[in-house]
Amino acid sequence: MENAKQDENELNKLIEEYKPFIASTVQEKVGRYMRYGDDDELSVGLMAFHEAIKAYDKNKGKFLSFAKQVIQLRLIDYHRKHNKHKTVVYLSGEDEGQEKNNPELGSNKAILQHKIIEENELRKIEIEEYKRELEKWGIAFPDLVKSSPKQQKLRNLYKDIALLIVKEKEIFCALSTSKRLPIIEIQKNIDIHRKKLERGRIYIIALVIALSGDFEFIQGYLIGR
Repeated sequence: MENAKQDENELNKLIEEYKPFIASTVQEKVGRYMRYGDDDELSVGLMAFHEAIKAYDKNKGKFLSFAKQVIQLRLIDYHRKHNKHKTVVYLSGEDEGQEKNNPELGSNKAILQHKIIEENELRKIEIEEYKRELEKWGIAFPDLVKSSPKQQKLRNLYKDIALLIVKEKEIFCALSTSKRLPIIEIQKNIDIHRKKLERGRIYIIALVIALSGDFEFIQGYLIGR
């Protein structure tokens, strides 16, 4: 596994070897037979498996269990994005009497409850991944909570700065290389005092990590996406 993280050829061999596992995981989640080259969900599964290899920590349990969870998470993301305009109505508990006459209604509610539990588990995985990314920058999760601005106006300003950094390749590279906010470059684009930038360093960097990575739940929490 560690060799695959460092060697692209080893990584590709591992992905090829586990294609049946990836397909089985995707088919179980989607609920139908799928073929490589014909179904986008299998491509999502392959990319998720690649991501799982890179992010795997042997102290976090068995790899295949971790990989399965990552694949499921990315499939949920994929279907959420592609079905965001579709509305599915689930009836609340007050309609329990109707379930006796309509077994399908009860089945729908069970599916919804299962999805809620599943998404909560996948959210935990994403938070752990995000924590590991923060640690690479010397940021502990409690530090992020403490540094979060209380004023909406200031949060919006820091959000604009993070979006600028992610958008502008040179500024992003400068931040990634030095692990410091490129203050002068930021000030050329956004009117902000140096001290205010320095006070927002942790929050801004945390936003950049969330925006530049595949952290949909975190993005929703931090910036409401």
